[in-house]
Amino acid sequence: MEQFTHLDVKTIELAGIAASIAGGCRPCLDYHFKKALEVGCTIEQAKEAIELGKMIKQRPIKDIYEQAEKLIEKKEK
Repeated sequence: MEQFTHLDVKTIELAGIAASIAGGCRPCLDYHFKKALEVGCTIEQAKEAIELGKMIKQRPIKDIYEQAEKLIEKKEK
């Protein structure tokens, strides 16, 4: 990970956890979760990264549901 000069390995692995959740990649989550603990992240940090990933993943889902409702409402008028 020499290409990163401003992010430490813990931050990178926590970002990997969040990205794995947001991207729906189970093998990626398994890898980054294990790696995060290996580099010294706490379970609490991993939990927060998981919650961040969930929030990121839910945003486009929420938006598409809202758009679908708007389309229905528009046609029902």
